[in-house]
Amino acid sequence: MSAVMGEGTVESGKGRSPADIYAVMDDVRLHRLRPTHEELYPVPIVLVPSLLSKWYVFDLHPARTMAGFLRDHSYDVWVVDWGKPPRKRPTPGFENYVDDYLASAIDDITGAVEVDQVSVLGYSLGGVISTLFSALYPDRVRNLITLTTPIDFHRTGLTATWARYFPVNPFVDFWGNVPAWWMRAAVTSSSLSRVVKLWTTLGGDEADPHRKEVLRAVRKWIGDGVPVAGEMYRTLVRDCYKHNMLIRNTLHIGGRVVELSSIEAALLTITASDDHLCPPPSSQALNRAVTVEDETAIMVPGTHLGAVIGPKAHHLLWTRIVDWLEHRSGHHPADWYGDIA
Repeated sequence: MSAVMGEGTVESGKGRSPADIYAVMDDVRLHRLRPTHEELYPVPIVLVPSLLSKWYVFDLHPARTMAGFLRDHSYDVWVVDWGKPPRKRPTPGFENYVDDYLASAIDDITGAVEVDQVSVLGYSLGGVISTLFSALYPDRVRNLITLTTPIDFHRTGLTATWARYFPVNPFVDFWGNVPAWWMRAAVTSSSLSRVVKLWTTLGGDEADPHRKEVLRAVRKWIGDGVPVAGEMYRTLVRDCYKHNMLIRNTLHIGGRVVELSSIEAALLTITASDDHLCPPPSSQALNRAVTVEDETAIMVPGTHLGAVIGPKAHHLLWTRIVDWLEHRSGHHPADWYGDIA
């Protein structure tokens, strides 16, 4: 892993917290938030964003930064930045994201701070990648947190119905990587009324300068889309949404069958009560599929996005994550920060 930007810098207009940024492979990077405490919990936490949107949903605004909240509670916080998928064909598939990108990123993190395991928090489809990694590399993950993450894809409502009829093979064959504009239109058009509710929740009264600033940041993030890797998308629609292979333990990644019962990490699944993209039963199916005794499921008010960065996320979600992690990340913060070559 090598530095791609100067120490303590952030990308212009993106993350709000000072961070060191390092290259992993292809366009994938790691953002390591600079700590605000000299002593940190021994087990670092890796935030894994969705593959459909940019990483800085975790660090959107000074008042809406889950990453900053964790950092301020003595956690060593790393955020995966997927970048843009390569355009060459075949485009990246699930095996690339699990075995190459996330595996390499976690290798770099554990090597930097000299630990064997990390905590992984995956949001939406980033949670799917995190779950796959935890099942295939169970010795690398100490704690797994899935945040509005579909596992039983047949319980995702209209999205599962749509997938039964969507011609994903010719679509991917034509486009290669799925254009960002198409994904944004598909998600937005799925429920216009919920989008309106989201704007109201996040922005509120635009006469309030603070809330107007937050809404501006949200709009910028939503408009800052990225293409979706074609082969990953093909597997997602065909094998997950259409045939529900993940929960059935028949999904193959890199020639291996993903067995959810192989997960050894302590598990926390988080759902949002008004999430139409990933209804709570879809996520909570993971709790029934694992065999670990240390498993917890919680539900917070809000939508798929509002639960993460809404005005109540601070005390409804972030504090509960911190409380759950506290005794699972080492009993006391340690005064190491690690050196990165």
